Amino acid sequence: MSKKILKLDFEQEYDFLLIAVLCGFRDYRFVFELNEALGINLCRMDDIVLPAGKPGSSTRHSHFTGDGHDHETYHVISNRDKAGTGFFIPELKNIDYFILISGAYTGIDPGDFIKLVRSIELVSGAYEADPFELKSADGFLLLTEN
Repeated sequence: MSKKILKLDFEQEYDFLLIAVLCGFRDYRFVFELNEALGINLCRMDDIVLPAGKPGSSTRHSHFTGDGHDHETYHVISNRDKAGTGFFIPELKNIDYFILISGAYTGIDPGDFIKLVRSIELVSGAYEADPFELKSADGFLLLTEN
């Protein structure tokens, strides 16, 4: 009897806007300034813990979340591990924070939002990141499942 092999061709869907931010300041300072610029209230959540390369080891990333004015949800995730041993998205090691906007974010113009983030004095740079180009973007899906 011949063996039948079924292959699942499955492409992940990312239904969020992802902004990569360069900011050399601590997470609480950056989030304070972002709250002021956006007029929202991002609150600290439990750290995101991801498994690292060695068995039994993990990385911890600070996580802030809050709701916007038009029912969108904002998440700010630090890319660098608190201990400095790993990254949330290893292929973007130069990035300090990610701003993920989910929910009813379709009214947000990415260009205008990036200009607003860049206008924060602490921010060195910001740009839109395409999750389809990132190998480890599945970590962001943990945030959008809620």
